[in-house]
Amino acid sequence: MKHPRLVYSVEEAARIFRISRSHAYSLIEKGEIPYIKLGKCKRITAAGIAQVLKGETTRTGKDHNYRSDNIVLSDQSLNTVDSVNER
Repeated sequence: MKHPRLVYSVEEAARIFRISRSHAYSLIEKGEIPYIKLGKCKRITAAGIAQVLKGETTRTGKDHNYRSDNIVLSDQSLNTVDSVNER
C-alpha cells in the first residue's frame, strides 16, 4: 500500500514551484514558504505547498482569506484632501 507524501525537501518543493533551490531557501527565510524542522532539516508539508500554490499565505507565512494591507483603517486618510483644500 502506497502512502501519500506528507513532507517534501526544500529541493523537491523548489522543483514543484519551478524555482531554484537557493530561491526556495530565500523564500523560506522571508516567510513566504511555510516549513517545519525535523532535526536540522527544513521540510515543506504537502499542505504548505498547497497553500502557496493557492495563494493562501502572506509574507509571514500565515493563513489568510483577504489582503488586509489595502484596507483603510480610518477616515483620516480620506479627509486629507478636503483639509488641504479648506486652507
